[in-house]
Amino acid sequence: MLALTWGMPGILTMESDRGALELLEFATVRPYPQVLLAVFLFFMLPPLLLGALRNWWDRDGRARAALAWPWRAPAFWLPGVLWCVGWAAVSFVLHDSDGLELVAMAASTLVFVAAPFSCLNPRTLDDAAPARWWRPGWPGMRALAMCLALWAAYALASFAVGEVIAIGPAAWTMVLLSVLDELLSACFLVIAIAIWLNRGHWRAVRSDLLSIWRNGFIGEYVWQSAAIAVVFIALAFPILVCAIQAIFVIPQYEQWAHATGAQLPTGLRLLVEAYRANGILLFVLAVPLGLYFTLVQGRLIRQHGVGKGDSHEIVAFPFR
Repeated sequence: MLALTWGMPGILTMESDRGALELLEFATVRPYPQVLLAVFLFFMLPPLLLGALRNWWDRDGRARAALAWPWRAPAFWLPGVLWCVGWAAVSFVLHDSDGLELVAMAASTLVFVAAPFSCLNPRTLDDAAPARWWRPGWPGMRALAMCLALWAAYALASFAVGEVIAIGPAAWTMVLLSVLDELLSACFLVIAIAIWLNRGHWRAVRSDLLSIWRNGFIGEYVWQSAAIAVVFIALAFPILVCAIQAIFVIPQYEQWAHATGAQLPTGLRLLVEAYRANGILLFVLAVPLGLYFTLVQGRLIRQHGVGKGDSHEIVAFPFR
């Protein structure tokens, strides 16, 4: 992103052709190519570490297969691409509209509410590819009520942990509480999906949870969660860099352009427009990511036989 300012005056020294790349050189006291190489190697470490741990935690390849499974169906990823491109185009054209962010929030919320009914449909999770991933399934009122109660309990526990962290205990206590919060989130997700797939039959849920505990699911789930976290970080980092550049770098170059009569490069102007529409774009980007992660985690749990009892199969809509 900083390379967009290449050929412009340095942001610190105003020397010609140095641009905002001076920030990296000033902070690290190293030439820009060395900094770029160091950043590249740093961000290559997590994928390399995941590859090294895969044979240990994901010996049967189920977690990796679940991550690749949604990409087998163009009917899943193509609408996601069109959704993002369409909303991005609308947000660039109508970025001054006050109601656009509210519409994006409402549309995204509706998709998230409907996601469990479609992405956790056993018929979809059992398919070779989620070609009909939008096909809804009804888990039963008992399962829905249990999942809502579990979500409320988790939200209360997470709030309590957050309040303790906000008090400002010792650093090691804050780290332990943060890890506890993440563990609660991971456990909540697995239990909720097991309840959903078993239609709220607690005996079957307990049996399935004990079974996957013995069959290597924990290592696969940890590896898959780590891979998802790497994807999140990979997507969040350029967004953070864009925000920093739009807040601290571009305004200075806008003042310089106004004083000298110069014109900002097209890339910088587009970056400013993207930052102004960031609220809309974050909601929009969260939709395909949320659907994808729900599918892959449901697929992994389903591959371990969760909810495959004949007596508690999820029925298709309409309700009955």
